[in-house]
Amino acid sequence: MFKKRSSRDDKSAVSKRGGSRRSRAGRFLEVGIVAAFLLVMLYVASVFVRVSSGYSETVESPDHVVRLQILNGCGVVGLAARVADKMADYRDSDMEIKVVDTDNFKIRKVARTFLISRREDRYPAEMLAVKLGLDPQEVVFKSLVNNHSQVSATLVLGEDFETIKLPGKSGWE
Repeated sequence: MFKKRSSRDDKSAVSKRGGSRRSRAGRFLEVGIVAAFLLVMLYVASVFVRVSSGYSETVESPDHVVRLQILNGCGVVGLAARVADKMADYRDSDMEIKVVDTDNFKIRKVARTFLISRREDRYPAEMLAVKLGLDPQEVVFKSLVNNHSQVSATLVLGEDFETIKLPGKSGWE
């Protein structure tokens, strides 16, 4: 009826060192869980130290940000896009230029390049005019209806576009 267990059956349940395989696997699992827990705690502590130490970087922000629309008023194909490429993301201590739109002006034979301020405060557009070599007194104000792109100034390129100063590798040429 009852069968006596052989020594081979006992070896499967008990290792040579005297512990059972189940308890050895259990201990291995416990050590693995503790190690994983310690690694997670170490990571959380390092993040906490970084956040609480408050690493900050001082970034000089310009006084004015000009969201610029560039319109081609002289009929030269692709001119607005080429000027936009040269002016894109220009930044100095006084102003930052973000080109938000390029298109053609309604009139194709504009003789002189000019700036239109789209905000009542014309000062940023006047500063841009000086940097471009234009007369800041000629900057006019005209608001845009449905100004979804928040354009703050419009540069209309005239037939004299070659006389304007565009930013080069070392600032404005």
